Formats: sequence, C-alpha cells, structure tokens
Amino acid sequence: MIVRLLALLLVCLPVAAVAQTEEAPAEGEELEELPPPERSRKLKKALKKVKDKEWPVASLALHKVLQDEEDAYYHTEVRYYLAYTLEQMGLSYSALEEYNRYLLDVEPGHALIPKALKRSVSLGRQMEAGWILAPGLARLDTSLVTKGLQGPAMYWVGRHHFEDGNLMVAQAYLSLVPKDTEYYAQARMLEGITMVSGGKPVEAIAPLTAAYQAADRYGVDQRTWEVANINLGRAYYAIGNFERAIEHFEATPRESALWFESLYEASWAYFRLGRLSGALSHLQSVDSPFFKGTYHPEATLLRILIFYYLCKYISGQEMLDDFTEEHYPIQEALDKAIRKAESDPEALFDALYAWKTAKKDTKLKLPDPVKQWFSTDESLVAIGDYVAGIDAELAAIDRLKTGWQKSALRKDLEGHLKDRKRDAVEDKGREALAKLTSMHAVLGGHLGSSELYKVEMITAEKNIYDAAYQGRLMDRIATRKADSSVQQGYRFWPFQGEYWVDELGWYEVNTINECLVITK
Repeated sequence: MIVRLLALLLVCLPVAAVAQTEEAPAEGEELEELPPPERSRKLKKALKKVKDKEWPVASLALHKVLQDEEDAYYHTEVRYYLAYTLEQMGLSYSALEEYNRYLLDVEPGHALIPKALKRSVSLGRQMEAGWILAPGLARLDTSLVTKGLQGPAMYWVGRHHFEDGNLMVAQAYLSLVPKDTEYYAQARMLEGITMVSGGKPVEAIAPLTAAYQAADRYGVDQRTWEVANINLGRAYYAIGNFERAIEHFEATPRESALWFESLYEASWAYFRLGRLSGALSHLQSVDSPFFKGTYHPEATLLRILIFYYLCKYISGQEMLDDFTEEHYPIQEALDKAIRKAESDPEALFDALYAWKTAKKDTKLKLPDPVKQWFSTDESLVAIGDYVAGIDAELAAIDRLKTGWQKSALRKDLEGHLKDRKRDAVEDKGREALAKLTSMHAVLGGHLGSSELYKVEMITAEKNIYDAAYQGRLMDRIATRKADSSVQQGYRFWPFQGEYWVDELGWYEVNTINECLVITK
C-alpha cells in the first residue's frame, strides 16, 4: 500500500510542477490584459446619436443598451452618456439621478470619471442638490474634480460624513474647501461645529473665526455669518470664556431668526459669571409677549433658578405653577404627534413643510411651539422644493407628444425619481421624529424637575418663616434698597408690566437679593 502511494506521488508531483510552470508568469512579468470586447452595433448606433446631438433618440437608444447584457462591459460608460443626454434635454432631475447612479457604480480609474465629476458637480451646484451626489463622490478621488468645482464637492462630501457621524473624515474634507469659493465660510463653520461635537472646543475657535470673518454679514451669506457667530459664542462658552461668548451672542442682529436663542444663551453666560442681573435682563426680553408661543422651557427654568438663588421663593413658585400649567399640554400634544409620526414619517415632514412654507396645518397636528422649534431648519425647505421640482419635471414629460413620454426609459426614470422622493421625505421625517422624541424626553425631565423645584422653594420659604419666628434672622428685606445709580446715556424707567418692541434686548434688571442670614 505504501509503495503504491509513493508511486502515485512520484507520478503526480512532476505533472503538477510542469502545470504550474506553464500557467504561472515568470517573476516580474505582468499578466497580459485582455482587450475589451467589441462594441455591438446597437451601442455604436446609440453613441452616434449622441455625437449627432439627437438627444431624445440617443437617450432611448442608450437605455436599450443598458437592458442588453451583450454590452454589459460598457454599461458604466453608457450610464454616463445617458445622464449627459438627459441633461441636454433639460431633464435636470433625471440627469442628476443618472449621474448619481454612475458615481455609485463606477470603478476607480474609469476613463470618464473626470468628465462625470465635472458635469455632475456643476449640475448639483446649479440645483443646490449636492446631498444627492455626496454618497457617490465620497467613494471616489475628489482631487480629480475641476479646480473651480472642488469647493462644492469637498463641502458636500464633508457634510455627508458629518451627518453619518464620521467626524474625523468630515473635518479632513471640509478643511480642503478652497478659500476662493462661496462654500468656504460654510465649510469652515461646519468644520468648527464638527470639532465641538468631537469634544474639541479649543480647536474649533480657529475654523469658526475663519467662517465668521469670511462670511459677509450684510450680503447673500448673512445666514452663514449668523450661524458662525452664534457657534463661535458657544465654543467660547464651552471653554469657559464667558465674556467673549457674550460678545458674540449679543452681536446677533435683532431681525435674525437666531436672536431669541442668542439672548437666552447670553443669559447663561451671565449666570455662569455670577452676574444674575445681567442674566435676568436678557430673560426679561425672552419672556416678553412678543415671544409668546416660542418654545423655550429652558429659558423659563433658568429664570426660576436665578430667582431661587436670589431667594425670591414666592415669585419662583408662581413661575413654576405657570410653567407646569403651560407645558403639560404641550407634552401631551407631543406624545400624540410622535405616535402618529412613528407610523408615517412622511406625514410629519408634510406637516412641517406646509407650516414652514405656507403657515398651513395638515392632518398631523403639531403644537405651535413645536413648529416654531423647526423654524431655522432650512433643509426642510430644500428637500421639499426638490421634491416639488421632481413632480414638475414628471408633469412636463407627460405633456410631451413625441411618444418619448410612453417609453420604457420614462418609466424607469419615474421609478427612480419617485424612490428619491420617498427616501428624501421619509429620511427627513425620521430625522424630525428623532428631534421630537428628544424634545419630548427633555420636556418630561424638565417637568419632573419643576416638581422638585417646587418642593425646594416651599422648604426654603418655610425655613425663613421658622427662623423669623425663632428670632434667628440677622436682617430684614425691607431695609435693602436697589442700586439707584444709572450709567450715562441711560434713563431709569420703572418697569410696570408694559413692553415695547424697540426696548427688547435693552432691559436692565436692577433687583434685590432677598437672601437673609440665619443664625444657628
């Protein structure tokens, strides 16, 4: 048996060695690449139509090639030319989808990548729809993008990674946005926000300052300046430089949608500095009737906290009663909206978009303070407008009388565009739902804390009464007087519950600390 096995080995080994020698290339020798297959007659005709600029006929011919496995080797190339053809036909939304499919499927090194990057980024820039191309761009070498288009490409990819939570990668792309592009200020701002999100507020100062300086406060990118400014204030707040934080918060223009938020955040900075009158001064504006309906539970609770530190227990208890009376119904309405939106995120998007663009309500009812909370979310409008653009393009195609509107290509494009609509709306709806769920949880925590604050206020007030009865109070509140000095340029005007819109942001609260020393 052993002899037979050895004989078999002796016979087989040389054969295997010979076979290996014949199949394997010599050391240092490269494998010979097979030539590409011959283009079919159908493909050649389709490309001829592209060359002759017969766009409708070319698009139909290219689509037929994509359905035929005979030219599978060339399908990626055909996808690019189909996108290009649709773009020339004025079907921008359809073209962008096809460019996106090309970017998602193409292998690195494909000859048409530079052209595809140039045309797709240019079209995405015109349509303000870079979010569609970002996933495909993220898998390619974006250095191949034409110099003039690197700004939007790097910004879109950086934002894509930021939204996916890849903060380090996002920061790298955002830092590459050229300074001579309209995306520079936005990129540096988002880079700074990325650093703050990653727990690096000190490092965030430089990019946020660059965005603050690059954006035109009074120009088309005023909104970018305002967001950069308030985030710069937040970065200074995070590192404990409350004075600088106040400078930026108070620089927010009165007409800005962020002014209310800036007043509130400045109040916190004053509070952290121990300047309670300064904090109450801004909160006086925040709690004015002009901001009635604005959702700001944290601002009210901060005011209550300051009253507690000033030992104004009776006023604090009254404010707590008002707080719970106002916010328990909001919590119930939030709970109902969340339950409905969980089964239909699209309905939540529709409700927010209808309110933001036309101030209309839909079947999904949301409390006004909740809708106001989304007032600065510009992506709601961007996505809603893009969806409306898709509908308009499909309607325009249906009005054609050339037969193209009944083609298989038209059905294919409609399917992809409808998928895009559904995904965009549902994704934004889920994002809004996550915000509402977080909002509901935070509000629940605030309401729970407010009940504890009531107990604290009542207990502290009882201790004062007990000490007064036992004769252990060192002084009386009645002996204290507010500082009557008024700085130059100001006029003392006692507040009697009357608000004027031009006074907002200028109030100076001059209150008395009512805390009393109790002897043991």
